[in-house]
Amino acid sequence: MKPCEKCSCSNRANASSPLNIIDCEPIPCDTNCPVGYEYQISANQCCGTCVQTSCIIVLLNATYALKPGSIWTPAGNPCVKFECVKIANQFITIEAKTTCPLYDPNECIPGTETITPDGCCHVCIPKGEPCGVSTTPVYLESQGCHAKDLVNVTSCSGACGTFTFYSTKTSSLQHTCSCCQELATSERQVQLSCPDNTELTYTYTHIDTCGCLKTECSGPGHRELATTPPSVKSRRRRR
Repeated sequence: MKPCEKCSCSNRANASSPLNIIDCEPIPCDTNCPVGYEYQISANQCCGTCVQTSCIIVLLNATYALKPGSIWTPAGNPCVKFECVKIANQFITIEAKTTCPLYDPNECIPGTETITPDGCCHVCIPKGEPCGVSTTPVYLESQGCHAKDLVNVTSCSGACGTFTFYSTKTSSLQHTCSCCQELATSERQVQLSCPDNTELTYTYTHIDTCGCLKTECSGPGHRELATTPPSVKSRRRRR
């Protein structure tokens, strides 16, 4: 009899001995594990066990598994992010919620309405707001690597002087436009955590100051929202 077999005495007689025949069958092992667990074989035991390998997130009667070091945003809910952290043998789920600023489209300069890069908040240039540096907290990511904390990404936003006047010299309407643009920038770096336990050095452009610069008018009521997206320079290293 093998150690991982279940045996019982049958009613059938053994032709070579006065004893009945012993029937043996392998002990069945349940290898099905719940979400967030994996079946692992245990040494010196017939059956393995389900071992937790991920954080477990339950939303609206649905269960999701999130690997340690990963950041996940549920579909249709860009203002919520979940991060899985493993400390010792404990899997800890961190939930971060973004609170959007007050938004009233009636108080916006027409044509400046937009959505933040993470898709969470509606923003715009309020009427009468001067050109300046604005910040948006986002989770930077690149090549599958994510920042552990929110990073304030900058942009230039605000109203600049734009007007139309009649020129007696040219006997026509003349347009004068200026655009809110960056005047000074600098490079900044942040470390991104990668699923393979490496870190990625992410370099992005930070806007220091903004101002109104003359630009070409493209048509009646021309207004422009200038933003400078981060430029990426990366260097990966083992943690």
